[in-house]
Amino acid sequence: MKTLGILGGVGPETTSKVYHSVIDSIRKSGGGYYPAITIYNLPWPFSLEDDMILYGKNSEKMIPYLVNGAKILEKSGASFGILPCNTLHKHIGEIRSSVKIPFLSILEETKSKLKSLNVHRVGILASQTTINSNLYGEILKENSIDLVYPNKIEQNAINKIIVELVRGKQRKVHGTTMSMICRSLKKNGAKSILLACTDLQLVANINSSIPIIDTTEVLVEASVRELLKK
Repeated sequence: MKTLGILGGVGPETTSKVYHSVIDSIRKSGGGYYPAITIYNLPWPFSLEDDMILYGKNSEKMIPYLVNGAKILEKSGASFGILPCNTLHKHIGEIRSSVKIPFLSILEETKSKLKSLNVHRVGILASQTTINSNLYGEILKENSIDLVYPNKIEQNAINKIIVELVRGKQRKVHGTTMSMICRSLKKNGAKSILLACTDLQLVANINSSIPIIDTTEVLVEASVRELLKK
């Protein structure tokens, strides 16, 4: 039986939801057992939240926490690991090189998902660091998938929503704001919407007339796939 290792805490509610989603998916798959899961909650400082999410800077200060966490998961017996955070996948290379166990990439899994769905033009909802680093722009370009970005005002609104979600503040008004941004992205040519921040899946009642692809769900699907492999 394989053991899933989760680098958690960015943010805590998302980590909890990923944990429950993996178990629920195993149940529905007929796997017949509860999966072995180890979670290491990263002890990162609150001060980095605003820097990474609002201003798109200083994510490199998270590398020691990520590397140490990956090593702890490896020592705990994890067969493979995941990081339920798009923003910090900027440093997936450092994580992978620090351990011998494989780490799934939410970027690579999402690229494969979009390719399978024949998506060619997608509106992206993500943190400032993810946007500034062009994380999805680079990997999706390989499959001729174009990105439609929010304008500056919309991006600032998204950043603030993400910070509130990470801090445990889930307000109903967020659904209205996110729905408006989805309509704007569609107007600018998007054929689907990519929730490229794992915390945005916590927003309730996002209404969109075009499909929404949740990267958190993509990562959960990939995790279950690996757990069920013989």
